[in-house]
Amino acid sequence: MNTFSKILIANRGEIALRVMRTCRVMGIATVAVYSDADANAPHVRFADEAVCLGAAPVKDSYLNVEKILAAAKLTGAQAIHPGYGFLSENAEFAEACAAAGIVFIGPSPEAIRKMGLKSPARKLAAAAGCPVVPGYDGDAQDDDTLRAEMLNIGFPVLIKASAGGGGKGMRVVRNEAEIADAIEGARREAEKAFGNGALLLEKFVEMARHVEVQLLGDQHGNLVHLFERDCSLQRRHQKVIEESPSPAVNDDLRAKMGEAALNVGRAIGYSNAGTVEFILTPIGEFYFIEVNTRLQVEHSVTEAITGIDLVKLQIEIAEGKPLPFSQRDLQTSGHAIEARLYAEDPRNDFLPATGRLHDWHLPEPSAGLRVDAGVTVGQEIGIYYDPLLAKLIAHAADRQTAIRKLRHALQQLSVAGVRTNREFLLRLLGDEEFVSGVAHTGFIAARLDALTNEQDDTLQRVSAMAAALYWQQRQQTADSLLAEIPANYRNNPYRWPSLKLAIGDQEIEVAWQVAGAGKFDVRAQGVISQAEVFAYEAGQLRVALDGVQRVFRLIEVGDSLFVHSSLGACEAVRLPRHPLPQASAQAGIASSPMPGQVLKILVQEGQTVAAGDALLILEAMKMEQTIRAVTGGVVEVIKVRTGQVVSPGDVLVQVRATDA
Repeated sequence: MNTFSKILIANRGEIALRVMRTCRVMGIATVAVYSDADANAPHVRFADEAVCLGAAPVKDSYLNVEKILAAAKLTGAQAIHPGYGFLSENAEFAEACAAAGIVFIGPSPEAIRKMGLKSPARKLAAAAGCPVVPGYDGDAQDDDTLRAEMLNIGFPVLIKASAGGGGKGMRVVRNEAEIADAIEGARREAEKAFGNGALLLEKFVEMARHVEVQLLGDQHGNLVHLFERDCSLQRRHQKVIEESPSPAVNDDLRAKMGEAALNVGRAIGYSNAGTVEFILTPIGEFYFIEVNTRLQVEHSVTEAITGIDLVKLQIEIAEGKPLPFSQRDLQTSGHAIEARLYAEDPRNDFLPATGRLHDWHLPEPSAGLRVDAGVTVGQEIGIYYDPLLAKLIAHAADRQTAIRKLRHALQQLSVAGVRTNREFLLRLLGDEEFVSGVAHTGFIAARLDALTNEQDDTLQRVSAMAAALYWQQRQQTADSLLAEIPANYRNNPYRWPSLKLAIGDQEIEVAWQVAGAGKFDVRAQGVISQAEVFAYEAGQLRVALDGVQRVFRLIEVGDSLFVHSSLGACEAVRLPRHPLPQASAQAGIASSPMPGQVLKILVQEGQTVAAGDALLILEAMKMEQTIRAVTGGVVEVIKVRTGQVVSPGDVLVQVRATDA
């Protein structure tokens, strides 16, 4: 039996910190690894020791096995915890750890190969008596075979990377015309994310729920399940909201799914933490889809309802200790729900967002609320890694209370400088059908317009008024001479001072006049409100508007002011008093919709293209985006090269329109 005194965490962000916190409680020293881009990241500062792996791209850092093992040897770490993503389901890495005399905290390489690869896992599950989704998991991977199998399965078909998860290498194909591009894109994404381009085909089940069962096994043959999680709310095939227990699973179904998951685990003698994932149809049938041979992002909701620290047990299992409980000892308490906060733009197809975090204010700690975050104020959110910023987990006696607690926590959270899905999550958690327990994997897509519509006139008007009063107060207190003069004193009392702001798609002019000591009449969007400023300090304003007092958190960056209050959050951009002349839009220009790196250029200068033809492929935060021609014509100029990093709005390709 091993006893670890130092563990290296081969990961970054919130999961690295989460593992380190448990290690600290257990009295185990930790070693962080990091790329050049993460030199000052929170997980590096939290660890006892840290070793730089190299440049920001993952192949040079977090996926470099030799450098990670060298870091473990250099620091004397006896074990490596891989977290999730990166090398967590890499059998070769687990074998390399063993060869170096370092314990891999996870399942055996054999288990990873059998269950970590989706195609062998399907075959194993079927042999264990577990129902599987109709599909193709054969060795032949040529385009013709995959096309023939898709036609045989029948549309819609889901293409999946056999070697990994997280939505990478996944495409839904709804007709024959989409097959070629879907295969190419899925294979390329799978190779880049997992180093393995093998693909798996499954019948895409409409209106299904995604329900998974947590497994935990030791090295002495003991195996248990820790009940189910519902992960049906997804965008881009990646989970957004997870909860336990599932609103769609009763005791009888829970027992059947739990036993099916155990049968799969027993078939290979599984040890450590793993998750068996199922599709649950609208009529209550369930099908095996895959196994994740690692800790899941959403493991925290299972910890909340069971009171069990899964990372602690992972470490103890790797040390050779038996599980401290049997299946009959396990029970749940209440309901837990988790929301993932991403740096992404829901209004732009959830494409990743980058920038510097100018504000990062987490909700106040309270009973039943947990925040796992991996970022801090001033940190640069770049293009190289997953856009997950934090997870917020609420636990309560019942589902309705847990949802309410999670929504309140999100309302308290303030983030500025990087666009996030915070407002989207709030609308999602407030959706009446979701609250009633109705959800499926297509739920978000079916409500996309309503969930991504950020037009809120009250929020925008009140935020604009608060921004104007904040700027007015700052100007008044910035100069000792001005401080002695009444606010906005004018020789002409009939002219209200004003300010033009852009908030979302709206241009709002705010005007005000003094109505007494600390009191103002404020006008915006045809509404005049009575305002009274109670407190002002840098970054904060406490003001009553029409009798309702609120605290506004305001972070100024250049001409932008990020405004956060109990009503919500938005960005107010100060506009020039007189608009600048604008150049007319050029229909033939293809610009970057997101920060990213040019992965592949698909056209040549002089080539004729039609509207909708693919021009190039961008990649950011492990996500691909195909840029297409908005008009037909001839490719006149390609302004980028493969591997180039671009910013939102950068011109990529210029197409000269031709006469019809």
